[in-house]
Amino acid sequence: MPYTMPAQRMAFFFSPKSGGTSLRAFLFHAENGFPFRDYSVQGARVDANMLAANYRFTRVDHDALDSYRRFALVRDPVKRFLSGYSNRVLHYRELSIEAAGRNLLQEGLPPDPDIATFIENYVGYLRCSKPLARHFLKQQKFIGADPAYYERIFKLERLGELVDFVNAQCGTDAKMPRLQTGGPKLDFFALDEDVQAGVLEICRHDIAFRLKPDYWIPYAHLIGTDTAQDASERTGTLG
Repeated sequence: MPYTMPAQRMAFFFSPKSGGTSLRAFLFHAENGFPFRDYSVQGARVDANMLAANYRFTRVDHDALDSYRRFALVRDPVKRFLSGYSNRVLHYRELSIEAAGRNLLQEGLPPDPDIATFIENYVGYLRCSKPLARHFLKQQKFIGADPAYYERIFKLERLGELVDFVNAQCGTDAKMPRLQTGGPKLDFFALDEDVQAGVLEICRHDIAFRLKPDYWIPYAHLIGTDTAQDASERTGTLG
């Protein structure tokens, strides 16, 4: 389910590596009037990710949300991809021998790949780790393919707009924390050209390019598209 706020009849959808951990904690703060912090219950640790299970869109009980105002949060697909690699592969080492050794052996892939190796063997590496693969699913797997389902779609890169909106709706002054930041920050334009091309090939069908065509503008020159409209047409978008 998305994070739901029954008192306000609002529901917020999001994808892994698109600010979801921070969003959960922020909405908790707005809903309860105090900031979230990790806690333990009978020895079991509870963190912000446990506040709302992030199911695929097709598994959500949409009938239960029929009377809710629905919102989504999306992220630049390229930045999301790089964040996923940095956080899940480099920081959490989900493709290490310890975490995925047997599957890596079956796929004939080296552990702890650099980004070029990861992209070259992308599908094989995703087969090695279900938790990793989930973080690289396209955003439409979590927010659906119909923008008309939502009252408003926010951008992670302009998160202040979502914060101001929610606080205005709730009459609160909740703060958005920065969580799940582990891993180095990767600059797309500092990568080798073949790596850039591989990232774009993987990401170009993400629905965020449909919903927010300006996301494509920084990358358009790399594959011969010049405008946001070109990007929309290339990715089968809304126009």
